[in-house]
Amino acid sequence: MSEKETLGMTEQVKETKELSPAEKAKKKKAKYAFAKVVVALCVVLCVVLTVFELGVTYRTIKAIDVDGTKYSVAEYNWLYTNSVYEVYNNLYKTYGEMAAYFFNPQGNLSEQVYDSETGETWAEYIKTYTDNTFVEMTKLYDEGKSVGYELDEEYLETIETEWDSMEAVAKSYGYTVNDYAEMNYGRGVNEKVFKEMYERYYYAFTYAENFAENEEVSADDIDAYYGENAERFDSVSYKTYFASGTAAEGEDVKAAMEEAKAKAEAVLAGTEEAEFTEANYSVKASVSGTYADWLFDEARVAGDKELFETESGYYVVEFVEANDLHYNTVDVRHILVAPEDTSNETAWQEALEAAEEYEAEWKELGGSEENFAEVAAKYSVDSSAANGGLYENVFKGQMVTEFEDWCFDPARKAGDSEIIKTQFGYHIMYFSGVAEEYYSYVVDNAIRGERLNAHIDEIIEGVEVSELFGNRFVGKHYA
Repeated sequence: MSEKETLGMTEQVKETKELSPAEKAKKKKAKYAFAKVVVALCVVLCVVLTVFELGVTYRTIKAIDVDGTKYSVAEYNWLYTNSVYEVYNNLYKTYGEMAAYFFNPQGNLSEQVYDSETGETWAEYIKTYTDNTFVEMTKLYDEGKSVGYELDEEYLETIETEWDSMEAVAKSYGYTVNDYAEMNYGRGVNEKVFKEMYERYYYAFTYAENFAENEEVSADDIDAYYGENAERFDSVSYKTYFASGTAAEGEDVKAAMEEAKAKAEAVLAGTEEAEFTEANYSVKASVSGTYADWLFDEARVAGDKELFETESGYYVVEFVEANDLHYNTVDVRHILVAPEDTSNETAWQEALEAAEEYEAEWKELGGSEENFAEVAAKYSVDSSAANGGLYENVFKGQMVTEFEDWCFDPARKAGDSEIIKTQFGYHIMYFSGVAEEYYSYVVDNAIRGERLNAHIDEIIEGVEVSELFGNRFVGKHYA
C-alpha cells in the first residue's frame, strides 16, 4: 500500500474516533440506507434489461418523431427491414443476381460500403432511406385520413396472408411466429406491430397511387410532355465490342493501346470476327456518354458502325435501330421456379421437373387464368406471386430477353402458355392479352408521377423530424 493511501486511511480513522456514539449510529444508518437504494436500483435495472431483452421495451421506447407522430423502435425496425427489401429489389430489377455484388442484404450492412468516395455504409444509406419513407408515409397517411380515403379490403387480406405465411414457416422451423418475426424484422416486432405498420404503409402509398390516378391527363398533355422530354422515352437497340488496352504488369501501356486499336479497327472493317454484346431498348441516359450522341443522331441507319476511344481501350459500336414507341404493351402471368444453385445442372433439372408438376396441377384445376393465378400465388418465387403472377403493361426492354421474346411474339394470343428458361430459372408463362399502347402508357405515367412527386414535396415541406432515445437501437438485426 502506498504512503498516500496509508495516510488517507489514517485520516479516516482519526475522523471516526472523533465521532460521538450518536453520530456513529446516524452515519451507519445512512450508509445502510444508501446500500438499500443501490440494491433497489440494481433490481430495477435488471428488470428493465430483462424486459428490454424480451422486446417489450422496443415497442414502448420511441425512435423517431415525424411532425408530432412518434414511432417506436419496433415500428422503426419493421420499416427499416422493409427498406432493405425495397432497395435490394430495385437493384435486382436492374442487375439481376449481380445485385448481390453491390449489396448483400443478408450480411452486416455496417461493413458494406455504399459510397466509396464518402465512406457511407449501406447501414447509413438504409437509415436515411427509412427516415425519408417515414416522412412521406406519415404525411400521406394524415392527408388520406383527412379526405376520407379508405384502404381496399384486399390489402388487409394480403397482410393477413403474409402473417399466416410467416407463421407457417416459423412452425416448420420450430419457432413461435412472434420470435420468427423478431428474427426477420428486428427486436420488438410482433403480430400487432407487423399488421399495424403494414396497414399504415399500404394506406399511405395506395392513397398516393389513388391521387395520381385521379389526375386528369389528356392526349394533348401527353404529346406536349413528350415533345419537351423526348430523350427520356426514345430508345435505341445497338451492339458493342470492346478491345481492352489495359497493359499487364510489366508490359508497355502505349503498346497495349495500339494493339487494342488495331484489333478494334479490324473488327470495324469486318476483317476479323468478334462477339458483340447486345443492348436493346436503351434510353439515352442509360447509354455510355462515349457514344450516346452518335447513337441518338437522327442520321443513324441500321448497320452503321463507328470506333470510339476510351482511356482503357476501344469500342466498336453498331447501330441496330431506333425503337418505335407506338406498339402495344402486354399483360402476362408467370410462375417462376428457380433452381437452388444456378451453377448446378441437377438443380436446374429439379427446377424443370417442379415447373412441369405445377403446370400439370394448373391444368388439373381447370386450366383457366384464374386457376393459373392460384397456382402462381402458391408456388412462384417471384414478387408478382402476391398478385397471381401478373405483370401488367409489360413493355419492351423491361424483362430479360427470353421472357420478352415470348411475350412479343407476333403470333402470341390470349390463353397461350409455355415453359421457358431464363437466367433466373424456369417460367411457366400465361399470356393474358394485349394491353395499352406503350407511348400513351409511359408518357401518361410520367406525367402522373411528376405531379404526385410535386404534391408529396409540397406536403412534406417544413416537416420536423427528430431522432429520439430509441433511435440508437434500430437496425441492429442487420449488424
